[in-house]
Amino acid sequence: MSTKQFSRITSFLLLLAFFATVTTALYSPINLLSLSRRQQTDGSACDNYSRIANLTVVASNATYRSAYLAASPEGSDPARAPLDAAIPQLAALQFDEALNEQCGNLTTIAYEGAEANFTNGIVLQFSINGASMRIGASAMGMALIVAMVAAMVIEVV
Repeated sequence: MSTKQFSRITSFLLLLAFFATVTTALYSPINLLSLSRRQQTDGSACDNYSRIANLTVVASNATYRSAYLAASPEGSDPARAPLDAAIPQLAALQFDEALNEQCGNLTTIAYEGAEANFTNGIVLQFSINGASMRIGASAMGMALIVAMVAAMVIEVV
């Protein structure tokens, strides 16, 4: 039985595979839009209005929507359902004078918050920078596997 040392390229590829695995396994904390309340109010009505406003902002903006769907670990179909359900609910909340008096105009706050969060790489609860890293890392992983197989074939030949 003979023992054979790994070639430098094989060692490098194994190290690269290790780093690719570590970078894709990094934890990304959930950052929700933080909205400021203008008054102390009944939390459930204002929370519902805030949630509907945030979902509608993302649903109505093609850039935010596509980034959200790409970052969602559930896939685009299940992630799309709450966005689509929120759009028809917003009009009733947005033009409810008593609710806006109580909570403030949460639609405007949602638009401002979505813009600021998107600039920081966040759409709703997902880090969109992490989604692009996952996509890039999986492509890099496939390239790494092909390179390792090619290196093994070259060593055998």
